[in-house]
Amino acid sequence: MDLWKKTLDVLEGSVEPYDFKNWILPIQCDTIDPDEREIVLSVPDASHGEWLEENFIGEIKDTLRSFTEHDYRVRFTYYGAYGDEARGPDSHETIAPVPQGAPPELIHRYRFEEFVDGPTNQFAMTAARAVADHPGTRYNPLFIFGGVGLGKTHLLHAIGHAVVERNPAARVFYVTSETYVNDLIAAIRTDRMHAFRKRYRDDCDVLLVDDIQFIAGKDRSQEEFFHMFNTLHSAHKQIVMTCDQLPQSIPDMEDRLRSRLQWGLIADIKPPGFETRVAILKKKADADGMALPDDAAMLIARHVTRNVRELEGALMRVEANARMMHRDIDTHLVEQTLSDIIGDGLRRVQPEQIVKAVCAEYKVQIGEIKGPRRHRNITVPRQIAMYLVRELTDESLPQIGALFGGRDHSTVINALKRVEALRDASPDVRSRIEKIRRQLRE
Repeated sequence: MDLWKKTLDVLEGSVEPYDFKNWILPIQCDTIDPDEREIVLSVPDASHGEWLEENFIGEIKDTLRSFTEHDYRVRFTYYGAYGDEARGPDSHETIAPVPQGAPPELIHRYRFEEFVDGPTNQFAMTAARAVADHPGTRYNPLFIFGGVGLGKTHLLHAIGHAVVERNPAARVFYVTSETYVNDLIAAIRTDRMHAFRKRYRDDCDVLLVDDIQFIAGKDRSQEEFFHMFNTLHSAHKQIVMTCDQLPQSIPDMEDRLRSRLQWGLIADIKPPGFETRVAILKKKADADGMALPDDAAMLIARHVTRNVRELEGALMRVEANARMMHRDIDTHLVEQTLSDIIGDGLRRVQPEQIVKAVCAEYKVQIGEIKGPRRHRNITVPRQIAMYLVRELTDESLPQIGALFGGRDHSTVINALKRVEALRDASPDVRSRIEKIRRQLRE
């Protein structure tokens, strides 16, 4: 199985972190047959395998070829998250299931100790700690809302870590709304709704749901979530949800479910103030072993104001530049590195100019980037264009959605998250974004 381990190592560096964690990491290697040049991979369910076939089969095969110098046939079976047996989509054999009930994959660094609180997030932080101390008895459900990159997901994971630390036997289940919907689809397709409900209702003490707004408009998902919510709540099991807006503002959400979301405590997170931004930068620098003078931290904090993720991204750019130039961080280096943010000479760009620049860099047509196609070669440039329009203009989320073929604001939010993750993980994407920024400044 060393071949698959080496393949995973390569994919971790080339695939977006979100995709690697949710789609690649769950893959288990069953068998490798070098004579037949075939590899059999187990995945949670058939829809998971189909998604991999549509999106990542090429990258998997290319990586295998790079190690073996041969073309391998990749065959998926699934290990049955919802039953005692499972069948491969291209075969009739039955394979043994993988034992369930493993601890949730909570992000290690997302703990209360690493969360910098301030006036704009202190209420949410205090509520999250209270829930972690007394799950199911106080603030149930807890509904945390706020914009992109402000720390909602951090608090969600922090609650999970704290609950497990206090009670190792607690069954904490973290799930994104996208994963929840995919699990439901798989259960319906394989006729295993009983197992799905057991997993989400009976085998769960604390349910942590990220980005609940994405189940809006999906009738069956909302219906199942409504009944799941009632079951967990009546059993005094804790429910925590994050969202980008208040329950009453979520479009296409059923009224009865909207009502449930408002039953407990609603806590908002706003963009951090100046002092909190400086504290976040200093704490991040300390954690990374980086020497960050106060005046340099304050310069970054004065100009990067929208959210924590952009703040940390700006610091990462400064750190990388300092390392490449073999210089200490100071205000002059910050001004050089972040000239697109700080420089007075940055000319005002229009959204259409950004779209044209991205299309030129990625060699796609404007009609494609604004059209309905969802192929990876189109979606990545489209998301990067959305990200740059958001960063370099005053366009609102709905205005950006309208610019790209009438997409709704939740699609734009998702694009911003994915580009931030991709930018942090991929030097090529980071380099391309910087190149486009430079072109727009010229």
